[in-house]
Amino acid sequence: MKTSRFVFSIALWTVVISVLVGCAAPTAAPTAVTAPTATPQPEIQETTVATEPPAVTEASPTEATEDAPAPPANDSLTWVADGVIADGEYTDNADFGKIRLWWRHYGEHLYFALEGDTQGWVAVGIEPTRAMKDADYFFGFVVNGEAKLWDAFGMGTTGPTHPADEEIGGANDILEFAGVETGELTRFELKRLLDTGDVYDKALVPGNSYNIIIAIGDDDDYDGYHSLVRSGEMVLQP
Repeated sequence: MKTSRFVFSIALWTVVISVLVGCAAPTAAPTAVTAPTATPQPEIQETTVATEPPAVTEASPTEATEDAPAPPANDSLTWVADGVIADGEYTDNADFGKIRLWWRHYGEHLYFALEGDTQGWVAVGIEPTRAMKDADYFFGFVVNGEAKLWDAFGMGTTGPTHPADEEIGGANDILEFAGVETGELTRFELKRLLDTGDVYDKALVPGNSYNIIIAIGDDDDYDGYHSLVRSGEMVLQP
């Protein structure tokens, strides 16, 4: 009986000691997840996102908003008022048999040539409303080697009713011209603005077409009757 108690006591103390040892021994604690220490950050300003493109503002003088146009060529290199139709001087032409025309435009100018099989006068009228009326005329002839050319306007449907612009309150807007007479041929070349601002001149616009009236006469006479008259169309390239 004493032996049993002794064994039981030993067993009991063994359990007690084990429990005490277990409580005293350190146990592996789980690794703690901690928030990182906050580092002070600069204050962030809120940015508004545009929902529409910004308005276009005018470019400064140093900014190119489009391809700059090529500088104008020197007209004297490609066109000369000398009464000679040279290669490259004109871009368009029209042949009416005994009357022939050439023209081109560059920048703000019109370059024009007309010739007729005559020793008298040659003339072309731009945009008549009826027969000769309201046409913007170039009328010229060569007498004794001197070329004479008028900037004129059609006041009537028939007859020599085409006074010079200067006589009716306008101006002579022909900037350059030359006229020659060789054998049975009379030819003129001239230059003027596409839009002279003169009420007796037609304002010409590239890309448009214009009705024309063409005539020649047998004499060096501003009021002389025509021997041949034709009509047609002049188209200015865009």
